[in-house]
Amino acid sequence: MTAGEASGPAPGAAPTTTVPRVAGAAQTAIGGRVMRPGLQGLLALAVYLVVFIIAFAFPLLRHPGLPQIGQTQVDPNFYIWSWRWWPYAVSHGLNPLFSGQIGAPAGWSLAWTTTAPAVAVVLAPLTAALGPIVTFNLTLLLCAPVSAWAAFVAARRLTGRFWAALMAGAVYGFSPYEVGHSGAGQANLTVIMLLPLMLWLALLWRDGKLSGPVFAGLLAVAMTAEFYVFNEAFLEMTVLWAAGLLIGFALARPPDRPAVARLARLAAVAWVVAFVLAAPYNVYALRHNSAGFTKAIPANSLNLRALVIPESGIFLLLALLALAVLTWSNRLTRLLVIMFALIVVVAIGPRPVVGATQLGSLPWARLWSLPFARSAEPVRLMLFGYLALAIILALWLAIPVRSRLLLISRWILGLAAVVAIVAYIPQASKGYTIPASARPPAERPAAALPAFISQGMYRHYLRPGEIVVIVSDRGNAGMLFQADANFYMRIAGGFINAALSDTTALPAPVEALHHPTAARERRFQAYVRRAGVGAILVERAWSSPWMSVFARMGLHGTTVGGMIVYRTS
Repeated sequence: MTAGEASGPAPGAAPTTTVPRVAGAAQTAIGGRVMRPGLQGLLALAVYLVVFIIAFAFPLLRHPGLPQIGQTQVDPNFYIWSWRWWPYAVSHGLNPLFSGQIGAPAGWSLAWTTTAPAVAVVLAPLTAALGPIVTFNLTLLLCAPVSAWAAFVAARRLTGRFWAALMAGAVYGFSPYEVGHSGAGQANLTVIMLLPLMLWLALLWRDGKLSGPVFAGLLAVAMTAEFYVFNEAFLEMTVLWAAGLLIGFALARPPDRPAVARLARLAAVAWVVAFVLAAPYNVYALRHNSAGFTKAIPANSLNLRALVIPESGIFLLLALLALAVLTWSNRLTRLLVIMFALIVVVAIGPRPVVGATQLGSLPWARLWSLPFARSAEPVRLMLFGYLALAIILALWLAIPVRSRLLLISRWILGLAAVVAIVAYIPQASKGYTIPASARPPAERPAAALPAFISQGMYRHYLRPGEIVVIVSDRGNAGMLFQADANFYMRIAGGFINAALSDTTALPAPVEALHHPTAARERRFQAYVRRAGVGAILVERAWSSPWMSVFARMGLHGTTVGGMIVYRTS
């Protein structure tokens, strides 16, 4: 998909923005040549990709087969496992929302986890050809640039200006939200390109490039894909679509309100289709609601300080303020400013946080106690806030002005906003990891998989489908090793969700051996017999505290390929 040419509205279409359009704006001159919108889109994508690789993703490009992102955390290897699990389950005729491969012997329901099935299924051919680790690294490498490109496409359609749209795309795709979650390896939160593409579809319909049925059909596909990427974002998208249409209808001139109503009807049809297509997942999830999900999870709210630090927003807020002051009569400006303010108010969550200080409860605090909001994090709504800020910046930079001083000052402000965000990429990408200088030796970052796994040595020491416990200081190592071995063995333990499993990814009787006592050793031995565990696999790099524990219980290990294999029988 590429940015279309700027054009006037078709008869009966939704009202256009009042941002003036100049002749030839649809084909921007770059380097003395006039570039078509399609080439502009390719150029923008190339720019975003180069910037992101240099600032963040060069190690992923240099060593694509190594697990690198957040290996002291549990989320990255969960998604590596998920990229392998969905194709495996579908090709083997298994229920993909339940896995007996983890949490063995009973297995675990995946209905209340964020496995991002849409991404896993789309990337299945790459996973089959290159393996889940390479595919996961490519996911993190491409998501931010492609998301920036999607925002560029929407802003380019709205303003008709290449450079303004290029800046807007950087604000969205390289936002602290996107890069921070990329650094944490939380793949479901990095796939954010669908939201600006929905806006782009609406603008194409506005300009008469799409008929109503085609627009509704494409929007339904995008909404359905968003649900199967991250259902929490689908819920938030639903609320904000409804709020935006209501506010837009209230702000529109009376002659334009029928067009807004038509847009609302088409969006409602698309949402209903998406909801029907999501029904199988929802029905299964409601029928298999886990008791663990009743556990309260503290709401992660927007820290108001983040709105005014340079790398997150002060320059963008200044652009918002300037646009509001100079073009408040523009209904689109009012819509964007009101929507951004609404997003911030909700993202604050039940209790405002300023720096390290948490203030008192807000009137809408109980909202986060509702069943469908209990596990949602308010701060994630800022994804939509950055999209609003990106469009605001594009509009600010696209307004024709006669004053050279105003022209220079607005571009200085726009460049400052983008430079601050791009300069923050290396810091944001490391925000969820421990600095190397602060890591104790047992938490040093992991690199290549042990040869026991990568070279298939496990086939000589384990039976197919045998239940094993995998001990390592890699985060969620068992699911990583199992994914690379294509589910040759079943694992006891694993991490799937903070509300449903322990962050050590170990069964409780095994985790308790970090501080061994005679009683805990007896409980461990009883657990091994009860669960049918055939072997304990300890990664050699982190084996020293475990060797003495298992030796005291009479277990004798065999060292092979970077692992120590303890047969429990």
